Amino acid sequence: MSHTGPGPTIPELPLQALECFSVLAHQLHFGRTAETLGISQGRVSQLIKRLEIRVGAPVFERTSRRVELTAVGRALADEVVPAFRRLHEGFDAARASALAADRPMRVGFQCAVYEPVARAIAGLPEGATQLVELSWGDPFTHLIRGEIDVAIVLAPCREKGLHPMLEFSRQPMFLAVSGTHRLARGSHVSGSELSDLELIEPLGPAPDYWRQVNAPKKTRGGHELTYSAGAGTIQEALSTVASSRLGLLLCEASTRYVPRPDIRYLPAPDLEPTTLLVLRSERKQHGLADRFAELLVKNLR
Repeated sequence: MSHTGPGPTIPELPLQALECFSVLAHQLHFGRTAETLGISQGRVSQLIKRLEIRVGAPVFERTSRRVELTAVGRALADEVVPAFRRLHEGFDAARASALAADRPMRVGFQCAVYEPVARAIAGLPEGATQLVELSWGDPFTHLIRGEIDVAIVLAPCREKGLHPMLEFSRQPMFLAVSGTHRLARGSHVSGSELSDLELIEPLGPAPDYWRQVNAPKKTRGGHELTYSAGAGTIQEALSTVASSRLGLLLCEASTRYVPRPDIRYLPAPDLEPTTLLVLRSERKQHGLADRFAELLVKNLR
């Protein structure tokens, strides 16, 4: 005689407790776990206690000084931590695809798309971004006008309405000169040698505070610098350098992305290093901006 009825009951997984366990297994600190999850430390303890009741054994050993996984906890972590990582990645990928279908995120950049930036973009769905090259001397206008969604530009930024999401890529400054220039034979360039040169500065509406960092008027040692020509892009400036006795200041990363056989790059230790900023508008944020910044941070490690 056949029998029909409900199938076996599948126990409901304590997903919130498992997520809490996954974070605590990585942090091994109740306070940092609470901060990561945006809940109270007491709530973390409560969730772990409930999980241990469901598992039937302690998953952490707690002392006044440290938190450690038990043997049962380690076995559980081997399965749960990768599973939650895949869940987050799958959810982020689905959300990014949905957002990209609405409108690609327009990413403005100065000088070059450096490798960590390119890898972060590659981590987003295909077609989710549109690259826009920005003028060397105009880092902020396109973002202020809403013509791009994210800008990767030379720091600093003090413009109202623009939000710095990330500062990265601290780079020493270099001098570019023609391969036939008298300085090309040296291993580096001093502050006094820089003061004897005429330099190329960025053309455009960049504010004075930005120029003081990226086209400095003085070296660390107090040597004054002179700018007698301008250029709209780094490539334009390099072409001028190659055919003249003028010099160009740029960061070390740029020297690797724009190598030229007719130009010599020399370290300039008497100049302050530069950094890059990822900026977005405070008024309107593209849905992929935070995901892009997260991927960039991962690719910088």
